[in-house]
Amino acid sequence: MAYPPAPQYPQQPAPGPKVRPTSVTAVVWTQFLTAALLVVTAIAMFAVQSAVKDTVTAEIQKDPALADAGVTASDVSSLITIMFAAIAAVYLVFAVFYLVLGLLNNRGNRPSRILSWILSGIGLLCCGMFGLIGKIGETTYSVNETEYQDEMTKAVEAATPSWVNALDWVTLLMFVVGSLIIIILLAVPASNEFFRKGDPAMGPYPGQPPYPGQPGQPPYGQQPPQPPQPPYQQ
Repeated sequence: MAYPPAPQYPQQPAPGPKVRPTSVTAVVWTQFLTAALLVVTAIAMFAVQSAVKDTVTAEIQKDPALADAGVTASDVSSLITIMFAAIAAVYLVFAVFYLVLGLLNNRGNRPSRILSWILSGIGLLCCGMFGLIGKIGETTYSVNETEYQDEMTKAVEAATPSWVNALDWVTLLMFVVGSLIIIILLAVPASNEFFRKGDPAMGPYPGQPPYPGQPGQPPYGQQPPQPPQPPYQQ
Protein backbone atom coordinates (compact mmCIF):
# COMPACT_ATOMS: atom_id res chain seq x y z
CA MET A 1 0.00 0.00 0.00
CA ALA A 2 1.47 3.32 -1.02
CA TYR A 3 1.33 6.20 1.43
CA PRO A 4 0.76 9.76 0.33
CA PRO A 5 3.84 11.95 0.41
CA ALA A 6 4.40 13.92 3.57
CA PRO A 7 3.21 17.50 3.27
CA GLN A 8 5.90 20.13 2.79
CA TYR A 9 5.97 22.91 5.31
CA PRO A 10 7.58 26.32 4.86
CA GLN A 11 10.96 26.83 6.47
CA GLN A 12 11.05 28.92 9.60
CA PRO A 13 12.59 32.31 8.76
CA ALA A 14 15.91 33.17 10.38
CA PRO A 15 15.64 35.66 13.25
CA GLY A 16 16.41 39.21 12.17
CA PRO A 17 18.86 41.54 13.89
CA LYS A 18 17.98 43.01 17.25
CA VAL A 19 16.25 46.35 17.17
CA ARG A 20 18.03 48.77 19.50
CA PRO A 21 15.51 50.42 21.87
CA THR A 22 15.42 54.12 22.56
CA SER A 23 16.72 53.60 26.09
CA VAL A 24 19.96 52.01 24.84
CA THR A 25 20.36 54.70 22.17
CA ALA A 26 20.07 57.38 24.87
CA VAL A 27 22.70 55.58 26.96
CA VAL A 28 25.12 55.37 24.03
CA TRP A 29 24.80 59.05 23.15
CA THR A 30 25.14 60.03 26.81
CA GLN A 31 28.40 58.11 26.99
CA PHE A 32 29.65 59.69 23.77
CA LEU A 33 28.73 63.20 24.96
CA THR A 34 30.38 62.63 28.34
CA ALA A 35 33.54 61.34 26.65
CA ALA A 36 33.67 64.38 24.36
CA LEU A 37 33.30 66.82 27.28
CA LEU A 38 36.00 65.01 29.22
CA VAL A 39 38.45 65.20 26.32
CA VAL A 40 37.77 68.89 25.72
CA THR A 41 38.17 69.71 29.42
CA ALA A 42 41.39 67.71 29.68
CA ILE A 43 42.85 69.54 26.67
CA ALA A 44 41.83 72.86 28.21
CA MET A 45 43.58 71.92 31.46
CA PHE A 46 46.80 71.17 29.61
CA ALA A 47 46.51 74.34 27.55
CA VAL A 48 46.17 76.79 30.47
CA GLN A 49 48.29 75.15 33.13
CA SER A 50 51.44 77.05 32.13
CA ALA A 51 49.73 80.46 32.35
CA VAL A 52 48.00 79.53 35.62
CA LYS A 53 51.29 78.31 37.05
CA ASP A 54 53.07 81.57 36.28
CA THR A 55 50.28 83.72 37.68
CA VAL A 56 49.87 81.69 40.85
CA THR A 57 53.63 81.66 41.44
CA ALA A 58 53.78 85.45 41.18
CA GLU A 59 50.81 85.93 43.51
CA ILE A 60 52.04 83.47 46.13
CA GLN A 61 55.51 84.99 46.27
CA LYS A 62 53.94 88.34 47.18
CA ASP A 63 52.41 86.82 50.32
CA PRO A 64 54.78 87.42 53.28
CA ALA A 65 53.44 84.46 55.23
CA LEU A 66 54.26 82.05 52.42
CA ALA A 67 57.62 83.64 51.78
CA ASP A 68 58.57 83.30 55.44
CA ALA A 69 57.51 79.64 55.36
CA GLY A 70 60.07 78.94 52.66
CA VAL A 71 57.65 78.37 49.77
CA THR A 72 59.58 78.76 46.54
CA ALA A 73 58.51 79.29 42.94
CA SER A 74 59.56 75.71 42.19
CA ASP A 75 57.27 74.37 44.91
CA VAL A 76 54.27 76.25 43.57
CA SER A 77 55.07 75.34 39.99
CA SER A 78 55.30 71.63 40.80
CA LEU A 79 52.06 71.73 42.78
CA ILE A 80 50.08 73.37 39.98
CA THR A 81 51.54 71.02 37.37
CA ILE A 82 50.66 67.92 39.39
CA MET A 83 47.15 69.18 40.15
CA PHE A 84 46.23 70.05 36.56
CA ALA A 85 47.92 66.96 35.11
CA ALA A 86 46.11 64.66 37.55
CA ILE A 87 42.70 66.11 36.72
CA ALA A 88 43.35 65.94 32.98
CA ALA A 89 44.65 62.37 33.19
CA VAL A 90 41.58 61.17 35.11
CA TYR A 91 39.30 62.84 32.58
CA LEU A 92 41.10 61.21 29.63
CA VAL A 93 40.97 57.75 31.20
CA PHE A 94 37.23 58.06 31.82
CA ALA A 95 36.74 59.40 28.28
CA VAL A 96 38.39 56.32 26.74
CA PHE A 97 36.27 53.95 28.82
CA TYR A 98 33.04 55.80 28.02
CA LEU A 99 33.82 55.79 24.30
CA VAL A 100 34.64 52.06 24.17
CA LEU A 101 31.66 51.07 26.30
CA GLY A 102 29.35 53.22 24.19
CA LEU A 103 30.45 51.39 21.04
CA LEU A 104 29.95 48.00 22.70
CA ASN A 105 26.58 48.92 24.18
CA ASN A 106 25.46 49.97 20.73
CA ARG A 107 26.02 46.35 19.63
CA GLY A 108 24.21 44.83 22.60
CA ASN A 109 27.35 43.52 24.34
CA ARG A 110 26.35 42.15 27.75
CA PRO A 111 29.68 42.60 29.62
CA SER A 112 29.82 46.24 28.51
CA ARG A 113 26.44 46.81 30.14
CA ILE A 114 27.79 45.60 33.48
CA LEU A 115 30.99 47.62 33.09
CA SER A 116 28.91 50.69 32.24
CA TRP A 117 27.05 50.33 35.54
CA ILE A 118 30.33 50.02 37.44
CA LEU A 119 32.03 52.92 35.66
CA SER A 120 28.98 55.16 36.00
CA GLY A 121 28.82 54.45 39.72
CA ILE A 122 32.49 55.32 40.13
CA GLY A 123 32.11 58.46 38.04
CA LEU A 124 29.00 59.50 39.95
CA LEU A 125 30.60 59.19 43.39
CA CYS A 126 34.30 59.86 42.91
CA CYS A 127 34.48 62.39 40.08
CA GLY A 128 30.97 63.84 40.02
CA MET A 129 29.81 64.28 43.61
CA PHE A 130 33.24 64.74 45.17
CA GLY A 131 34.23 67.08 42.36
CA LEU A 132 31.18 69.24 42.94
CA ILE A 133 31.83 69.25 46.67
CA GLY A 134 35.39 70.35 45.99
CA LYS A 135 34.14 73.12 43.72
CA ILE A 136 31.65 74.38 46.26
CA GLY A 137 33.87 73.92 49.31
CA GLU A 138 37.41 74.98 49.99
CA THR A 139 40.51 73.16 48.77
CA THR A 140 43.56 72.77 50.98
CA TYR A 141 47.00 72.74 49.38
CA SER A 142 50.10 71.42 51.11
CA VAL A 143 53.56 72.81 50.36
CA ASN A 144 56.62 71.72 52.37
CA GLU A 145 54.30 69.96 54.85
CA THR A 146 52.50 73.25 55.48
CA GLU A 147 48.84 73.57 54.54
CA TYR A 148 47.57 76.66 52.75
CA GLN A 149 43.94 77.17 52.01
CA ASP A 150 42.70 80.66 51.27
CA GLU A 151 45.83 81.99 49.58
CA MET A 152 46.31 79.10 47.13
CA THR A 153 42.61 78.66 46.45
CA LYS A 154 42.07 82.29 45.60
CA ALA A 155 45.21 82.44 43.49
CA VAL A 156 44.30 79.36 41.45
CA GLU A 157 40.72 80.53 40.89
CA ALA A 158 41.88 83.99 39.84
CA ALA A 159 44.52 82.66 37.46
CA THR A 160 42.30 80.04 35.79
CA PRO A 161 40.36 81.46 32.81
CA SER A 162 36.63 81.74 33.39
CA TRP A 163 35.81 79.61 30.35
CA VAL A 164 37.91 76.75 31.76
CA ASN A 165 36.11 76.97 35.09
CA ALA A 166 32.74 76.97 33.30
CA LEU A 167 33.77 73.99 31.18
CA ASP A 168 34.86 72.10 34.26
CA TRP A 169 31.51 72.82 35.93
CA VAL A 170 29.63 71.51 32.90
CA THR A 171 31.78 68.37 32.82
CA LEU A 172 31.18 67.63 36.50
CA LEU A 173 27.43 68.15 36.12
CA MET A 174 27.45 65.86 33.10
CA PHE A 175 29.25 63.27 35.19
CA VAL A 176 26.45 63.35 37.77
CA VAL A 177 23.44 63.59 35.44
CA GLY A 178 24.88 61.34 32.77
CA SER A 179 25.83 58.62 35.24
CA LEU A 180 22.28 58.61 36.62
CA ILE A 181 20.84 58.39 33.09
CA ILE A 182 23.10 55.47 32.20
CA ILE A 183 22.38 53.55 35.40
CA ILE A 184 18.60 53.99 35.13
CA LEU A 185 18.13 53.41 31.40
CA LEU A 186 20.28 50.27 31.34
CA ALA A 187 17.92 48.74 33.91
CA VAL A 188 14.59 49.30 32.11
CA PRO A 189 12.82 46.25 30.57
CA ALA A 190 13.52 47.32 26.97
CA SER A 191 17.25 47.38 27.68
CA ASN A 192 17.07 44.03 29.44
CA GLU A 193 15.49 42.48 26.37
CA PHE A 194 18.07 44.02 24.04
CA PHE A 195 21.04 42.72 26.03
CA ARG A 196 19.47 39.32 26.68
CA LYS A 197 21.35 36.51 24.99
CA GLY A 198 19.41 33.47 23.79
CA ASP A 199 18.38 31.40 20.80
CA PRO A 200 14.90 31.53 19.34
CA ALA A 201 12.58 28.92 20.77
CA MET A 202 12.38 25.73 18.74
CA GLY A 203 8.91 24.63 17.85
CA PRO A 204 6.80 23.29 14.99
CA TYR A 205 6.95 25.12 11.70
CA PRO A 206 3.95 27.20 10.71
CA GLY A 207 1.13 24.90 9.67
CA GLN A 208 2.73 21.75 11.11
CA PRO A 209 0.43 19.65 13.31
CA PRO A 210 1.56 18.89 16.83
CA TYR A 211 3.61 15.84 17.65
CA PRO A 212 3.23 12.77 17.59
CA GLY A 213 1.68 12.28 14.19
CA GLN A 214 0.63 13.77 10.90
CA PRO A 215 -2.61 13.27 8.96
CA GLY A 216 -2.72 9.94 7.21
CA GLN A 217 0.03 8.38 9.35
CA PRO A 218 -0.38 6.15 12.42
CA PRO A 219 0.82 7.32 15.80
CA TYR A 220 4.44 6.84 16.63
CA GLY A 221 5.31 3.24 17.61
CA GLN A 222 2.37 1.59 15.82
CA GLN A 223 2.53 -0.32 12.59
CA PRO A 224 0.29 0.77 9.73
CA PRO A 225 -2.61 -1.61 8.97
CA GLN A 226 -1.75 -4.32 6.47
CA PRO A 227 -4.07 -5.27 3.59
CA PRO A 228 -5.85 -8.64 3.98
CA GLN A 229 -3.88 -11.61 2.64
CA PRO A 230 -5.50 -14.30 0.48
CA PRO A 231 -5.98 -17.66 2.19
CA TYR A 232 -3.10 -20.02 2.00
CA GLN A 233 -3.70 -22.69 -0.58
CA GLN A 234 -2.22 -26.03 -0.33
